[in-house]
Order: sequence, then structure tokens, then C-alpha cells
Amino acid sequence: MNSTVSQSEVERKGLQILLEEPFRLFFPLGVFGGLCGVWPWVAYHLGWADSYSAYGHGLLQIQAFEMAFAVGFLMTVLPRFLETDGARPWELVVGWALCAAGMVALVVGAWRLGEGLFLCLALHLSLFGLRRLHSRGDDPPPFFAFLPAGLGSAIFGSCLILCPQVAFPRLGELLVEQGILLAFVLAVGSHLGPRLLYGHRGFPETTTPAAHRRLGLLGGVAVALLTSFVLESGWHAATGQVLRAAIVSAYLFGVLRVDRTPTNPWIHLHLLRGSLISLCLGLWLPPLFPQHALAALHLSFVGGFGLMTIIVATRVVTGHCDAERLWVGNHWPVSLPALLIALAVPVRLAADIAPLYYFQILAVAGSLWLAGLVLWGLYFVPLLRPSRVTPD
Repeated sequence: MNSTVSQSEVERKGLQILLEEPFRLFFPLGVFGGLCGVWPWVAYHLGWADSYSAYGHGLLQIQAFEMAFAVGFLMTVLPRFLETDGARPWELVVGWALCAAGMVALVVGAWRLGEGLFLCLALHLSLFGLRRLHSRGDDPPPFFAFLPAGLGSAIFGSCLILCPQVAFPRLGELLVEQGILLAFVLAVGSHLGPRLLYGHRGFPETTTPAAHRRLGLLGGVAVALLTSFVLESGWHAATGQVLRAAIVSAYLFGVLRVDRTPTNPWIHLHLLRGSLISLCLGLWLPPLFPQHALAALHLSFVGGFGLMTIIVATRVVTGHCDAERLWVGNHWPVSLPALLIALAVPVRLAADIAPLYYFQILAVAGSLWLAGLVLWGLYFVPLLRPSRVTPD
């Protein structure tokens, strides 16, 4: 009887941890999505696949790899910042199922189904946030102003991909490929950037008039960011690109001050700073050197979003899953996966310089990226089990 009760208590506690920390279920999905998104380039070079889909590659990297990590992170931190209840069981199940089903649809080439499921996932996450906002015990911090821009980019971008508009032919693609992640980076980076890079502590004011004014100001910045996509798609591409690059650069360098060296001399912190700088560089290159727009996009995605995602995910796991010792110092489980992903950046850029060896170089870059992601998954995914909890 006691053993039965004890087992029941363990299961109930494990479920409660998953509801409070949904990232434990979503991060493994992100690893799977990332592998599926990059593997086709390697398989094509090895002769194991007859064709490849650049379109599918992009969708998988954003809507599978990046979005799984983003959903897990946001479903974990939103209730904490708003001082309200965590995920309900049905919210967790529906979110995970939509994310997983969308990945499978994209992997098998059912693009419209995958896009529809992604739209449902974005709506589900938006409603999750609105419910927490309604039941909040504290006002949202100012940097939350960027979250509606990211979720709106996901919703309207996927709608425009499913139903393209002649006047704005690339708007849906731009919102999904860049709008979502740029908004999330500005939101999450506002809080995590200073804490991880420069050791800042404490939480932002949320209820003061100054905090409300800052919330409104950042909301205006978010609107300007979204406007840049409309300009690029429907009026003048270079103008929209310059506006977007200027907004992101001004925020990262002027507000987050990524021009400064990290406080601690740890490899992963320097790589995190490098990912933010790579993101800015990748945004400036298209208007300045439009012939290298594709290379610039990969600089932003591989060296920016991808590297940043792995490092932030590492911090989440080490902080919540009783592995803090790995974050402090230079330990290979943290540094090596990030280094491999960082090395994939110059290799990928070299493909545009040496077009005769384009697919060979893509395969090498993809192999480096995959090696980093596989190493990360092999080490950190087992730490996500509910029994591993950082003591209070």
C-alpha cells in the first residue's frame, strides 16, 4: 500500500513539474526538428537522397527547430513573470501535439498541412498567454511588448503563406522567417542578455508609471519592426531592410550593450555575444550587398538564431535541472556543441564564395551543425526528466 501511494505521489509530482516547466517536453522536439531540417543537405551530398527542398529546410528550421524551443521556453516563463498558474494538462498536451504533428507534416512534405498546424500552434500559444495575462498577479515587464509582435508574425505570416496576397508577395514568408524570431530575441534578450553576459540581477519594474511608459515605447518599436517587413515586401526592399537592421542594432547595442565584453571569460558567453552580433551583421548585409542576401540570411540564422537558441536552452536546462555546475566555467558539454554550431557559420558562408563546391561545402557545414546538435541532445535531453530538479 505504501509503495503504491509513494509511486502515485512520484507520478503526481512529476506531472506537476512538467506543467510548471513545459520546456522539458518541447526541447527534445526542437532537437528532432533541427536534425530533420539540416540532414537532407548531408544526405543529398552522400547520394542517399535524390533531391532536396530549400523551402522545406527553411520551414523546418523555423517552425520545427526554433519554434519548439520558443514554445517550451515561453510556456515556462510567462506564468512566472505574470505570477499566475502554470500550464494546464490539456494546454500542454495540445501544444505538444500541434508542434509534433506540424513537424511530421513538414518532414513528409505536406507543406500546407504543416503550415496550418503551425498556425494552430501560434494561436494556441497566444491564447495561453492571454489567459495568463487575464489571471496575472503582476503586470507584464516592459519587454513583453515584443511578444505580441512575434506571435502576430506567426499568425498573420502563416495565413499569408496559405493565402498569398498579390500586393505583398513575400510578406508571409518574411514574417515567419524573420519576424517571429527577431521579436522573441528582443523580448527574451532584454531580460536574459544582461543577466547572462554581464551578471545583472533582479527583475524589471512592472507597476510604476515609468514601467508603463517603457512598455508603450517598446510597443512602438515592435510596430516599427513589423512595418519594416511591409515596406520590404510591398514598397521598397532596401528601405525595409535598413529600417529593420537599424532597429535591431540600436536595441542590441544601445540598450543591451552587446558591444561590451562578457563579465566572465567563458566560451559560451562569448559565443552568445557573437550570436547577437552575427544577427545584426546578417541584417545589414542584404541592403548593402544584395547579391549576398542568401549568405547573409544564413549568418543571421545559423550564427545568430541557431547558436543563440542552443546557448539559451543550455542555460534553461542547467538552471532548472540541477546542473548549474556546467554553466559556471568552460565545460565541454556546454562549450563543444556551441563551438561546432559556430564553426558551421564560416563554412556555410564559404559555399557562396566557391560555387563549384557548393553542395560539398553545404554538407560539411550541415555536418558540423548536426554534430553540435546531436552532442547537445545526447547530453542535455536526459537531464530533462522530471526527477532532475534544481533545489530551491
